[in-house]
Amino acid sequence: MLRSAMNDCAVKAFKWQCRALPARYICTTSVLCKTQAGKHKSTRFRTKPLTYEMAQKPDQIGVRKAWLTWHTSNLEEIGIRSAKAAIEDEIVRRMVNGIWPKLFVSELVIKRRGNILFVAGIVERRISSSKMYWLIGFTEELLSLLLKQPVKLELSTVAEKKEIVFKYI
Repeated sequence: MLRSAMNDCAVKAFKWQCRALPARYICTTSVLCKTQAGKHKSTRFRTKPLTYEMAQKPDQIGVRKAWLTWHTSNLEEIGIRSAKAAIEDEIVRRMVNGIWPKLFVSELVIKRRGNILFVAGIVERRISSSKMYWLIGFTEELLSLLLKQPVKLELSTVAEKKEIVFKYI
């Protein structure tokens, strides 16, 4: 009896809310409390590989883990280009990942030194060296023309992706 009375109250309250505020929507999804950014869930047999950057906790950025974008646009009196720098960084990441399909085994690090944009990363050796040199020149030239500033690629190579695994969880 008590449950039906509570349900009746809930139904009446719901009807009253619908009449009073017809333009609002009611969210009925459950709360996802297990969602966490930057923390990787361990597997049963420790088969998930993590790189050094992935293994660091989010609060270690700037202590043991470096930022993926280096620029001075957020400083006081210089910060007139911070939005432009963020957009340019996203364009560079998408262009490089499109030109180098599935060859990068690490995140791209973008550094701005003066007027020059340096893009650093680790590439897997799956293509010949002549193709790699051509891709480096093509990427630098295309991004330089697009961004109207010199762009340099600083790449390191590994034989396979397993070489950059820091630990398994």
